[in-house]
Amino acid sequence: MKRIGSVAAAALAVFLLSACGSGGGGDGPMATVITDRPQPITAVPTSARALPSSSAPSTTSSTTSPSSTTATTPSAVSQQANPKQYAGKAPGWYYFTSPSGKFECGIAVLETSIAGCHGSLPDSAPEVTDSASTDRVKPNSVQIIAGSPAKFESLGDPKFHRFDGPAAALPYGEELTVPGSGSTNGVRCSVDEQTGVTCTDQVGHGFTVSDDDFDLR
Repeated sequence: MKRIGSVAAAALAVFLLSACGSGGGGDGPMATVITDRPQPITAVPTSARALPSSSAPSTTSSTTSPSSTTATTPSAVSQQANPKQYAGKAPGWYYFTSPSGKFECGIAVLETSIAGCHGSLPDSAPEVTDSASTDRVKPNSVQIIAGSPAKFESLGDPKFHRFDGPAAALPYGEELTVPGSGSTNGVRCSVDEQTGVTCTDQVGHGFTVSDDDFDLR
């Protein structure tokens, strides 16, 4: 009976040893299963990181909208010049020059207001009738009579030159506005560095003139 018991104990020991061996061999696959599990987990953040990159175009489109807003921003309104700084000694007369000195101009608030300039008129200006004859000559002035279209003229006297003192320069971006004797009889003038001198009445007639171009309205 003792021998059988010892044999059984030995067999049990062999079984346990073999079980431990197979358990050690089983740890490998179990370890593999454990290490395999994080692989899908690490793949999830990869796909999650792809979402912001796919949403990047919407960010780009939103940043392009301010440029169109900037493009439609209105230009600044011209500042109003003080008429007293340009008033001549004769009542109702106002004189100014362009900052470049190429034009000297005047506004007169009379029964019918007028405005005009002498200076470096463009070569493209059409010939006009000489004030002292019937000859066709190059103009020496451009003028608007309030309520009528502007026109080039050849004047015997420099009507828009200030003789009672120096005329002040009208700065770029400022507008000299002189109310007329009637509701549609006012005149305003301004000077632009590119387009030259512009004078307009209250009903839309006027002129824009530089040393190389003009527009009569």
